Amino acid sequence: MTKLTFKIFSTLIAMTFCATTFAQDPDWHVVPKDDLTGTRPAIARVLQTTADEATCLQVMQQEGTNDDTLYLKMLAGKRLGTHGTVASVPQLVSMLEQGQAGFFARYALETIPGAEVDAALCEVLPKLKDPAVVAGVLTTLGVRANPASMKTAREFLTNSDADVRKAAAYAFALCAAANDSFDYTGLPELNAELADAAFLLAECFAAKDDRAMAIAVYDAIAKADIQAYQMESGVYQHILALGNEGISELVTQINSPDIKLFLVAMKVGRELPAGDAVTRAMLAQIDKQTDPLRKALLVRAIGDRNDAASKSASLPVISELAQSGDEVVRVAAIDALRNIGNPSVLPVLTAAANQNTSPATANAAKKTLAELPGKEVDAAIVDLLEKGNAAAKVIAIKLIEERRIITAFAQLQKGLEDSDANVRKATLDAFGQVAGIDELPLLLGFLSQVKNEEELKALQQVLKSACTRMPQDAAASEVAKMIPTATRPIQIFLLELLMEIAGPKAVATVETYAWGNDVSLKDKATELLGAWRSPPDMERVANACLKLAKEASDDRYKIRGLRGYIRLARQFDMPVERRIEMAKQMFDLAERDADKILVFDVYSRYPSANMLAAAMEHIDKAAFREKACETAVIIGEKTPDKLATVAAAMKAVIEKSTNADMKARAQRVLDRQ
Repeated sequence: MTKLTFKIFSTLIAMTFCATTFAQDPDWHVVPKDDLTGTRPAIARVLQTTADEATCLQVMQQEGTNDDTLYLKMLAGKRLGTHGTVASVPQLVSMLEQGQAGFFARYALETIPGAEVDAALCEVLPKLKDPAVVAGVLTTLGVRANPASMKTAREFLTNSDADVRKAAAYAFALCAAANDSFDYTGLPELNAELADAAFLLAECFAAKDDRAMAIAVYDAIAKADIQAYQMESGVYQHILALGNEGISELVTQINSPDIKLFLVAMKVGRELPAGDAVTRAMLAQIDKQTDPLRKALLVRAIGDRNDAASKSASLPVISELAQSGDEVVRVAAIDALRNIGNPSVLPVLTAAANQNTSPATANAAKKTLAELPGKEVDAAIVDLLEKGNAAAKVIAIKLIEERRIITAFAQLQKGLEDSDANVRKATLDAFGQVAGIDELPLLLGFLSQVKNEEELKALQQVLKSACTRMPQDAAASEVAKMIPTATRPIQIFLLELLMEIAGPKAVATVETYAWGNDVSLKDKATELLGAWRSPPDMERVANACLKLAKEASDDRYKIRGLRGYIRLARQFDMPVERRIEMAKQMFDLAERDADKILVFDVYSRYPSANMLAAAMEHIDKAAFREKACETAVIIGEKTPDKLATVAAAMKAVIEKSTNADMKARAQRVLDRQ
């Protein structure tokens, strides 16, 4: 290791570690030795407040290694660390190899002031036998950072124990950091134990903007005979610290036979300073790579350099690679164009997306086309739609859809008139994403212009998708305007579309046709009211269905109203009182038993005491007795709590039901009460 490197190393360690200090509590007081009597808790309370050195030493001298004794020694050592003097040093040093007690002694020695502490530790170090204790004492010397300890620490840099060597390295550096000049003669080469600490050293210099020192340390790490991962990290940090001055080193690693160093170069190549100097150096290495995978990785790294100069320098080369060659390289180049590309690469990408290429190449091109940023790219895509061949138009339309280029609606309209079926279909799909409320009348008008049944179905699906993104009432109003003049099939579809749109205007429009004179539209409208799916429209639809149930002149529509009304009570979320109210209304209005019996499904779906009471109102009606009994039992079985109302209902079921199985089920529920 060079003198410069070790000087840097020691400086960092000195800055990274500091001696432990303790704030002085003004309430601390001196406790006489006579107070050190009594129970363990009493002694512990004394040790937690005492400032008397002799008291603490007395505890440290106690024999024994049981938990109580060690706990008190720990408290005493902690107090000595803040209140001890050099007078305590001989005793504490003599304890260093006494297991846990020795650790407490070393803890105190770390912060007791005075050069005498350092001298005593240096003197005892060669005499210690336990490597763990040796490493601990070296760590203490490092924390204390006395230049006088440097010589002792250096003697352990080549120790046979790895932990001792590492501790010695830190101690030597910390102590050396406190002295601007010291003797480097005889220092060993940088090894694995020193390397980890050297990284911290270099990082500290980098943080201080001391670039020259950081570079020197990283250079030493990169060239040292150490662990592979340490060397690789050193290479990476060294090149990064050099910046543009590290281009030659970057090139060396790009062409290294070691794949890990090549990957290091890919990482650092992405992170070196902006500008075309690094980029051009990397570009020059592409053709030198014989392995397609390496070439692809290099292309991707170049593509990730995000500054304008790098993009400009790499665009021609990357564009060329995107057009032919090994698939892995071509895909990498196409992906890179996502970051560095501009409208000029659209022909390259559309060709790759449209050619009879591999799925990987085509998919990469389509993804890059969809994500390539900029309004200029949007404009170029629209231009491609207007001027390209059929295949190019399909790609352009799909890109307009994916990029949501709303301004392209006028150009998209022409696609419906194109002679190519693929263009027409792609156009219909795109409409659903780019059409807004202003374009809805035009989109609705296409219903009568499509060329075949397949395209009509596609347009209908597009309208459903588009309308659900628009303001409800505005969309419903536009649809309502078209119904009177549309053909019958389109009228039926438009009514269905209103249910998809939902909202007050949609409900009102469908209800209007439910009371109209056109039988076909009346039939469809009543069907839709009975199948409405929008929860916010529940009350409006309920009122419309109830009106049909009460006032429709045709029993068919009356029954539809009744069944639609009870469906809402059965399926939609509402307060229990409202659900029961609707069920009772339906029961009273229904003329057929088959309709009346539907209310029991409402009661059993939402079991509660209120629902049970509502069901039991029918137990004395012969036509509904067994259904009421069954509903009561189902509610009882689903009710875990013991309720008097459940018990009473089960007794009534047992008394009045003629179904033996139902009686048995009721008895089991009653037995739980």
